[in-house]
Order: sequence, then C-alpha cells, then structure tokens
Amino acid sequence: MRSKRPIPAPARGKQYAATALVLLVAGALGCSDRGNAPDFADPAQVEARVRGTLDDLAAFGAKRAGSPEVARAADYIADRFRSAGLSDVHLEEFTFPAYDLASTALTVRVDGAARSPLAEAFAFSGVGRAAGTVVDVGHGFPDDYVGKDVAGKIVLVVRDPLYHRSAQYIQAITHGAAAMLYVSQAPDNLIQIGTVADPEDGAGPIPAISVGKDDGEALVAALAGGSRVEADIAVAAAVRSATGRNVVGRLAGSLPGAPYLLIGAHYDTWYAGSADNGTGVAAVLEIAEAFARGAGRQLDLVFVAYDAEELGLFGGYDWLRRHVIVGGEPMLGWVNFEIPGASPLPGLRGLAYTSGAPLDPALRDSGTSALYNAYVGMETVPALFGGVIPTDIQGMYWYGLQGFSTASDSPYYHTVEDTPDKIDTAFLADAILHFEAALDLVDLVPPAALDVHDPAVWKIVPTTRGGASGDLDVTVLVTDASGTPQPAASVKLWLDVDDFTRVFRAQGVADASGQARFAIPATALAQGSGDRWIHVTAGVTHPLAETALPVGP
Repeated sequence: MRSKRPIPAPARGKQYAATALVLLVAGALGCSDRGNAPDFADPAQVEARVRGTLDDLAAFGAKRAGSPEVARAADYIADRFRSAGLSDVHLEEFTFPAYDLASTALTVRVDGAARSPLAEAFAFSGVGRAAGTVVDVGHGFPDDYVGKDVAGKIVLVVRDPLYHRSAQYIQAITHGAAAMLYVSQAPDNLIQIGTVADPEDGAGPIPAISVGKDDGEALVAALAGGSRVEADIAVAAAVRSATGRNVVGRLAGSLPGAPYLLIGAHYDTWYAGSADNGTGVAAVLEIAEAFARGAGRQLDLVFVAYDAEELGLFGGYDWLRRHVIVGGEPMLGWVNFEIPGASPLPGLRGLAYTSGAPLDPALRDSGTSALYNAYVGMETVPALFGGVIPTDIQGMYWYGLQGFSTASDSPYYHTVEDTPDKIDTAFLADAILHFEAALDLVDLVPPAALDVHDPAVWKIVPTTRGGASGDLDVTVLVTDASGTPQPAASVKLWLDVDDFTRVFRAQGVADASGQARFAIPATALAQGSGDRWIHVTAGVTHPLAETALPVGP
C-alpha cells in the first residue's frame, strides 16, 4: 500500500471516510524514518519554506513578461524543480506580443479647476490622446450605461473584483466612449494596473488608465454633486515581439502510458507580485518537493510555472496547444494555483472546480473547500467575470478538461505594495497541506473517472479544406457535451501567426444543424513566419467551448 499523508482537519464528508482513515494511519507509519529531513506535514515548517520562497521571488522585482527579471525567476524555479528531484526539467519557449509603456499623462478639471492625479495606463491600452467630459458609469456593467450618453466622452469606471477590467473596457468601447478612467480599490491611493485589451490584437482602440481610490472617489463625488468634470488623457506605448518560457518538471507515477495531472501557477508579475502570483508559485514548489520526497503515486504529476499570464494567458494556451492538441498527451486534468492565499484581511477566497469528475468530493472530504468562502462550479466563473476566466486554464477548461483553480482577492492586487509582508502565510501553508491531501484522494480515483469531458462545456469540431485563390474554408460544428447540435450558437474564429499575433478574425451564428462556415483569406495565411493557429470559440453570451488547430505553412 502506498503511504499517504494524513488529511488535515477539518476533513468532511462520507464518500471518502474509509479512505481518509487509511490515509491517517499510513501517514503516521510513513513518518518514522524521517530523521532530520524536512517535515512536509508540519505546518510551521511549510510556512517557513513558503515565506522563504515569497522572499526569493520578490527579490527579483517586477517580473514582467519578456523582461530579464522574469527570465531570472524562470531559472530559479527550474533550479528548485531539479533540487526537488523532478525529472525532465526544461524550459518551453513561445512568442507573444509585449506592451512597452512609455508615458501616461492625465489632467482633470472639476468646474474648471485643474488637477493632475497620478495615473498609469493599462497594458494594451489604446495609445494617443483623448479629451472630453467625464461620465460616471459605476462598475461598467451593461445596465450601468442605460440612459447615459457616453459617445465621445470619458467613462469613469470603479474596479469590481468580480467583473474583469477587460469586460469593463469592452463595454466602454461598445458604447462609443473615447477613453476609460478606472478607479482602483487599493489602500493608500495605490494604483492598480493590468491588461485590458486582447494582446493578440495589439493596442486597444481607446486609452484606458488607472488612478488611485482616493483620487477616483473624489471625481465620483464631484460628479454626484453636479460638478462638470473633464479629463485630458495621453498614452504613449509600443507593442513588440517577446519570448516567454514555461518551466516544466515531472514526477513519474506507476501507471503505464503516463497519464498525468498538470499542476501549475504563473510566475510573471506586474511588481513584486507576492499575492499574484508568488503564493501560487510557492504552492507549486512546496507540493512538488513534498510529493517528490513522499511515497509513490499512480498518476504522473507534471509541474509547470506559466509565463506571460498577466498579458494574455499565453503560457496556459501554449501548453494546451503544444501538449494536448498537437502532442495528444494523456493529460487527465489540471490544478491551477492563482492567488491561493493573500492578506489576512477579509476578502474573497475562491475555489472553483469542474463537473463530471470526482473532484468536488476530494476537495470537500479533504477539508479544502471549507477554507475558501467562495466554493463554486467552474462554469460560474465566466458568467461572473464578464465572459472570461482570467487565469491560465481558461483554454483548458473550455476545451473540456477537468480541474480546479483558486482565485483570491488582495487589497494590494496589482500594486507596488503586493509584497511578502502582506501575505497570510499561515493560511497559505494550511491551504497547501489541504491541497496535498485532496490530490492524494484524487490519486486513488480510477483514471477513467477523470478522463471525461466536462458536461458543462460544449464541444467544437472544426474541419478545413482549401478554397478558391488559396483561401482556407473552415466548417465548425457546435454541440453540447452529449453531442446535440447547438443551432443559433455564437461562433468566433481567429487566426494567430507567430504563436500569438492575430491577423484575422470573424464571427457568425450556427445554422439549424449547429454549423458555421468561415473563409480565412490567403493574405492572412501568408503572414508571419512561425506557427499558425486557428482558434474557435462558441457559446451564447460568453464562450462555452474553445478549440484550436494548427495550420501548416
């Protein structure tokens, strides 16, 4: 019998009650010969190692995708994987568009009196100048625009942790705004930044800049009091090609054919990024080290540190393309650590899981679900966030693969103060121990129970054939998970070249047979010199499925 670690309290549920007892006994028997070796079941030791990892990562500074700092962090993670004893440790490169911000300028006039609050443009904000009257649209939901004339004006939008800034940006564009002025919600008037537009398209069509909470709320109050507020915004930036590197290591299991779970977290950050996403990297490294020094497992575990998540989820999409779609690897599911722990202040701590596989029982009976105050099915995440899943496993989920992901909010999210001293490391250590227990329970599940398409996710089957004048005709069949065609589905298609540069996009509606047809022009197919990929999404108000297929030269 394989030795397993005990399940941390509080363990709950009935389905795994017998298994839990076996694990408790086996864990006690398995720790008698550890001597002076690190104790991976001791919360105090786990917390000390986590603190050390957070300090190490923060010392690299801002690990912006495409920077020397993020490259040094990749080498550090690879060294940690090797020291843990993982096999086949290597780096996987891909090309993506990076955004180099040169300057942000903001002048605001309230009833004619000028002020210049500190501001910073979002990544892939539109460049150039925009000036006009400011209109408060609250959190920027579609309903917030009802009855408001914002065409050619600047919308003032307040951050909502459950409605992504990219969705707010799309609403501003859709309603004809000239620019978006975003009110951060961090303490001490700190500015929160991030990406707003789709990097594959380059810079967005309108400028979008962020100001601190105090400055922004002063503008909200002025508008509520009937003052006339005007803003003059200028953004200078350029888009360039950059290279990302996923860091990969493997812990072999006992099953033939090497079916595996993918355990990952992104390591690129805007600033020091201790919550987002040093906590995720710390979790991956601790679990890798604990499991590599522990008992054997039936499933392979592949550990990955994703690059360029903050810009466009590029590391996760590169994995999906390279290993699942082209490689056809026996990947059974994913585990994603996106801010698994943050500050000790009250706030959202989320854990989302897919349906159709026995993940929910493992998370409940290990006590892991009880640690997170928002425990939900993964299908609720894009519905809340405005049609996106803002972390690396978006494509994997919409492809139908099984898994679970954390997502917590931090008061210092995407600010210069997201540093190690702000992290509740005791909670993070406790969460890691619970996730290890959950993964032990998952490892006891027959692989066939994991190797199922998520029933909440649709399916897309694209077929291609050469068209006239070198065009490529694409027919897309859209069904639900059971194979029933979905007429009237909204279907979007695009072509990426050089990994992640979009050169063509189209959208349509599935016909009565669930099919939609597109023609990619030869001029688009001739662009770029690297890999070419067709991506397709389908859904109703937001994607319910996504797939990709490579296109030959």
